[in-house]
Amino acid sequence: MLHITTSVVVLSFLYACATPIPPSGGPRDQTGPIIMKSEPVSGTTNFRGRKFDFHFDDYINRSSVAKEINIEPDLGLEYSIRWKKKRMTIEFDEDLPDSTTIIITLGSDISDVRNNKMGKPVTLAISTGDDIDEGKITGRIKNALDGTSAGKVRVLLYRAPVDFEASASYLAETDTGGVFVFSYLREGTYKAIYVDDRNRNKIWEKTESAQPFEREYISLEKSGADTLDTIYIIRRDTLAPKLQGVGLFSSNRMRLRFNENITVEDDASITITDSLNNTYSSAYPLYISKEDPFVLFAQSDKALTEGVSFGVQLSGVTDAANNEAQSAGIQFLGSSQEDTTSQRIIDYNTETGVFPDEPFVIRYAAPISDPMITDSVVIVEGDVSFDDWPEITTNRNNLIISPQDNWIEGVDYQLLVWNPVTKRRKLYKPEVWDQVESGGLEISVVGDSTGIYTFALSNEDTRIQIDSSFTGNVTIENLPPVGYTLTVYKDENGNGIWDNGEVIPFKAPELYYIQKNIRVQTGFTSEVNIRF
Repeated sequence: MLHITTSVVVLSFLYACATPIPPSGGPRDQTGPIIMKSEPVSGTTNFRGRKFDFHFDDYINRSSVAKEINIEPDLGLEYSIRWKKKRMTIEFDEDLPDSTTIIITLGSDISDVRNNKMGKPVTLAISTGDDIDEGKITGRIKNALDGTSAGKVRVLLYRAPVDFEASASYLAETDTGGVFVFSYLREGTYKAIYVDDRNRNKIWEKTESAQPFEREYISLEKSGADTLDTIYIIRRDTLAPKLQGVGLFSSNRMRLRFNENITVEDDASITITDSLNNTYSSAYPLYISKEDPFVLFAQSDKALTEGVSFGVQLSGVTDAANNEAQSAGIQFLGSSQEDTTSQRIIDYNTETGVFPDEPFVIRYAAPISDPMITDSVVIVEGDVSFDDWPEITTNRNNLIISPQDNWIEGVDYQLLVWNPVTKRRKLYKPEVWDQVESGGLEISVVGDSTGIYTFALSNEDTRIQIDSSFTGNVTIENLPPVGYTLTVYKDENGNGIWDNGEVIPFKAPELYYIQKNIRVQTGFTSEVNIRF
């Protein structure tokens, strides 16, 4: 009986210490945990205790909590965390300092036992004095590359005198809209910086990228509030995509799988090497899988002999940050398998439109060898049909239909090209950007008629890329009626690039603006008025 009783006690103890497990069955719970109440309540003054209780509505994944607790200002006091069912207790080892507003923030990544996250942080503020500090600083952060809001990035706030070697006085994290808020601040002078705080220690390590705001210091009066201007950040991706493996569908057809999504430049090339790292054959990209954009299909010029080990070298294969793909150490065996690839249409370049001198290009899954693909092309030019169009060529897996000098302005074109899957022609109605269909864009900087600004206008689905500078305003004409991305910045130092500022010594970021999906309409000049 003594042995049995001891076993029961040990099992009960282990169960009490572990994270509770939810019962199985029923519909899946996808709602994040909620804090029902806290003790003391937020806003309490003259607090004399050391202990803070948080009551959740669900059992919490306790391993998700430790890194999500933030206590401000940095008191330098140790604390412990205890659990009792759905209640979490934070208790300090020593008394809290007098006349101090203390903020405990529980981060948004705290999750329940089903891994549902809270979704937004929860803040408890108390004071050990008669008043709670009510100062506030807000701001917003966006991504410089596309103008989207930068969610879940960290802003460190230092109270003067500033010591970047020490922990920041306060920490804020942006929400999904890129907005951050520092609350319950006492009067004084502060400095805020964005930091890629990867180790989450509230210290700006010199290996971590950082960026200042437009103002170096913010002065708050008692219960005052201030707003920092929006800054744009570049979260630099320096990790190159890696080739993880090469599979063969035949002795020539290759499937290259990477660890992230990739892009292929126009001059991309692939070199196949033998076991001694000597060049064995060249290969060329066919297309990137739409379903799996980390997979590239390619074709080797020479057959890859069965049982022989090969390597691969890449050029012009990159990720979205233009990091060149790495392939070192990857070996694969040749194959004698016959190519059974089903020839089919992959994509075409007429989804948005083409210029009057630009060819229509239809991309197929495999190199074009069937004369039916070229011989069956029909071009309808207005009301006239041509089944012997002279400007038809192929290049590897591309069917290229070029104009005779230029596509005729004001004439509608239809293409009928062979689809090997259906054994019928497929109809395309390409958009040709005639001059009569073009529009314009006027860009103006409101309130500054003398500053020199640099702009870039682009459309990622076309070859349109316009870069120039202007003073006051500029009008760009003869633009195809599509959507554009516009970036504008004030090149203060004239170095031809946008500078996002320096923390030490302080240098404010240059004025910057970005807007996506600016529509240009046929026959109209659209206006973009920029206020910095």
